[in-house]
Amino acid sequence: MTLDGQLDWVTKLKLLDAYRERDSLGWDDPKMALLDLQYHDVRPEKSLFERLVRAGKVERLVEEPDVTTAMTEPPPSTRAYFRGQCLEKWADAVVAANWDSLILDVGSDPLRRIPMMEPLRGTRAHVESLFEECTTPAELVARLAS
Repeated sequence: MTLDGQLDWVTKLKLLDAYRERDSLGWDDPKMALLDLQYHDVRPEKSLFERLVRAGKVERLVEEPDVTTAMTEPPPSTRAYFRGQCLEKWADAVVAANWDSLILDVGSDPLRRIPMMEPLRGTRAHVESLFEECTTPAELVARLAS
């Protein structure tokens, strides 16, 4: 709990617990569920997290411009680069993407799942030439399978 203001789940728990204590609420009270959602509301004016940021109670590790850039430019040194390139080149073919896999529609059944279990594979150094050489998701899948 000493990481309040540094580690998100600790900060959120401390804030929710403070509301709970102040208003004598149980964890199952509907107001607690509302506060839970409001903590990460995407509208900055509604977000409890953003309120803590504005009050200087949260340590920011990354500046806002860097966050905005990362929304469209994945870091080249992680598997996020691979996901980002697939989305940039073939957004319509990406059926699903998450931390450890990507599912592509290659134009024939079944859909193709590309496992990405290793965080440091799929970097620009690993796959940049692959993306330069492949023109379709089907080509990419075939090259990865070979």
